[in-house]
This record gives sequence, structure tokens and C-alpha cells, in this order.
Amino acid sequence: MQRDRRDIPVTGADATAVDRFETALRQFQSYTGDPVGAIDEALREAPAFVAGHLLRALVFYTLAERRFVPEAAASLANAERHAASMTDRERGLARAAELLIDGDWHAACRAFDAVLAAWPRDALALQAAHLMDFARGDAQNLRNRVSRVLPHWSASVPGYSYVLGMHAFGLEEMNQYPEAEDAAMRALAIERRDGWAVHAATHVMEMQGRIDEGIALLESREGDWAPDNGFAYHNYWHLALFFMDGGRFDRALALFDQRIHPGPAGYLLALVDATALLWRLCLENVDVGTRFEDVAGEWEAVLDRERGFYAFNDFHAAMAFAATGRREALAHVVANLGDAARGRGTNAAMSREVGVPLVEGVVAFGDGRYADAIAAIEPVRDIAHRFGGSHAQRDILTLTLIEAALRSGDAARARHYVAERLVHKPRSDWGHRLERRAEALGTH
Repeated sequence: MQRDRRDIPVTGADATAVDRFETALRQFQSYTGDPVGAIDEALREAPAFVAGHLLRALVFYTLAERRFVPEAAASLANAERHAASMTDRERGLARAAELLIDGDWHAACRAFDAVLAAWPRDALALQAAHLMDFARGDAQNLRNRVSRVLPHWSASVPGYSYVLGMHAFGLEEMNQYPEAEDAAMRALAIERRDGWAVHAATHVMEMQGRIDEGIALLESREGDWAPDNGFAYHNYWHLALFFMDGGRFDRALALFDQRIHPGPAGYLLALVDATALLWRLCLENVDVGTRFEDVAGEWEAVLDRERGFYAFNDFHAAMAFAATGRREALAHVVANLGDAARGRGTNAAMSREVGVPLVEGVVAFGDGRYADAIAAIEPVRDIAHRFGGSHAQRDILTLTLIEAALRSGDAARARHYVAERLVHKPRSDWGHRLERRAEALGTH
């Protein structure tokens, strides 16, 4: 029986197929190249390669779009054709994939953890679970899942830098900023092109309001994290946020046009970032031209296909429709979320607890009913991690609350949330701009 480079047995593969699996796995970890293409090469030569089929299933599912679920399901079915020869580890991975496809993301992550308890160097299980922890907004396991296996890894184990990068992001989402930055820099000392580790360090600087340092980090390392990297658009999004903080809106728009949304988004993950940046710009009364119309059109084109799959995506679609006055499309989002909330699985709870009230708030904000927007968003803001994303992504809720308070004349509430922001980010120009507006409002 063949073994992978972390000494884990795999069935149905020869040495060449394992080499191609390792290429695909590294591409999955680093967001470079084409992991599906690489594993397809392996599977053409070794169709009984169970771990290869499972990697393919997990790559597709973790893209967080309904359109990829049939591909994930087909790959799982191909793996299960060889159930009789599976190892216990492969059965565990197949069970996790089955639960994902069934919509029970929480149970799937518990299944991944069962695999990791027995095989703590299972890089595939760890990578997939980390991405699903992010999708579920589970900051504790973004950190602790990696912590539980970290003692089994070292610089001598292939892929160690990516494990450090994941740990760095989990530490950051648990507000352990010095530890997160240290882990990210250790990862980058091993692998300069680790875009996820750069991302983790960027998050630290964003959360601490270290704007100039964040710009310097991203720009100085652009040649490492940007070329041939499917995640580069998101690091560019962070760079645009840093420029926005300093009021350099022209730079943010240039990044939108050139790097974040130079054409129709290939994936909804990128469309989410495009939407979130434009919404922030509009909150700052920046003229975004026809950009939001283009983005809203892309959301409308996938509305029926993606309905009820992931409330985090639905929320961003709603922002695009509210910003562009697409009331019919917005009504569809509201109806779709209501249907999802009455369903089963992880997204039902996400929709019910977070998605529905936040979209109601977006609808109210778009209508100019700012007091209603506050009433819808404020009770959910502190539990919004339940529908996924990061602290930086969910900051859009606080920014929208502040703007709704300013526009409704509620100076006290605006000052209340601006104070929180400035305690956490005392060097943030954005926070001070909002503070000046709140103070001016309070003097009238």
C-alpha cells in the first residue's frame, strides 16, 4: 500500500498517482495552480485512488457554491465504489464529505476532527475543516482544531508552513494578535508564497488599525502572494480597505477595477468581496459609477441557482440589490432566505438566526428607513459570526449601523459604536472621520 508524504496509507494508487495527489494537495493549501486538474491526472491513471476522489470532492465543496455540489457528490460516489478497500481514515473522510453534501456542516467538521484525532497529519482533513470552520464562523475551531494537531507537525513535515498559516488565522480570529502575527511570519519564513499566512498577518493589522503597516506588508510581498494565486483578489480587497481607511478612495476604486473585479467574477467568494467593498464605498458617499449595477447583475444571474445554499452569500446579494434599487430581486432574496430558514441543515439555522434579520436591515437601509435598519441589524450584530466570515468581513455590519444612526439623527448611538471602534483601532482615520460626523450631528 502506498503512503503519502506524511506517512498516511492510501488505497488504489501507485507512486505516480501519489505524487500528483501531493501536487493537488499543495495547490489546495496554497490557492495556486489547478488542484482539480492535477488530481484528475492522477485519477485517469488510478481510478481506484480513494483519497484522490475525496480530495476532488472537498476542493469542490469548499468553494461554498451550490453549483459545485454535484461535482463533489460525483467524486464522493466514485470514492465509495471502492468502499471495501478503504482504510478507516478514508472512511472518515468520506463520511465528512457525505455530511457536507447533506448540508450538515457542523457534523461534517466533527467527522473531520475524528479523522484528525487518529491521523493528526492528515493535511487534507485539516485544510477542508479549516475552510468549513471559516464558512461556519467558528473562530474557536479555526484556532483550536489546528492547535490539537500542531504538536504532531514540524518543519520536517511537508506542508508545515500551511498549518502555521492556518493557525495564525485562527489565533487572529480569537483576538490573539501578537501570537497570530508571530505564527504568520514563521509560516512565511518557510514559504514566502503562502497567501493564507500573508492574509492572517493582514487581518492582524486590520484589526489593530495598523493601516500603513498593512499597506507596506501587502505591497512589499505582492510578488509572492499575487501571481497565479486564486486567493489574491481577497488580499487585494484587504489592501483596498487599508486605502479606504486613509480616505484614499481613488486607490480603492483602482484596485476594484484592476484586481478585485476586473471582469465578471468567476466565483461567488470574489463577488462577495466586490460587493462588500462597493457597499463600504457607498457608505462613505463615494461615487462608484456603474460598478454596483454590474455586480448586482451578476448576483441576479445566479439567484435561482444558489438560493438557500449559504446565507452569507445571500446577504451580500441583498446588499447589491438594495444599493441598485432592484426591488424584485431583493424580494426574491427575502423569500429564499425565509424558505431556507424553514428547512434543515446548517444553513437553515444561519438563515433563521442571522440571514433573515440582516437582510431585513439591508432592505430598510436601502429604503431610507434607517431606524428600522438599526432595529433589525443591532440585535444580530454580536451573533453574526454564526453565518460565517471573518471579523473584518462582518465589520460591514457595524459600519452600516453607524451610518444608519448618523442618517437618522441618532448621534448617541453613532457615538456609542464609534467609541468601540476607536478603542480597538485608535490610529484609524476611518474611525475618526465617523467620530467627527457624530460630534457634528450632536451639536445640532
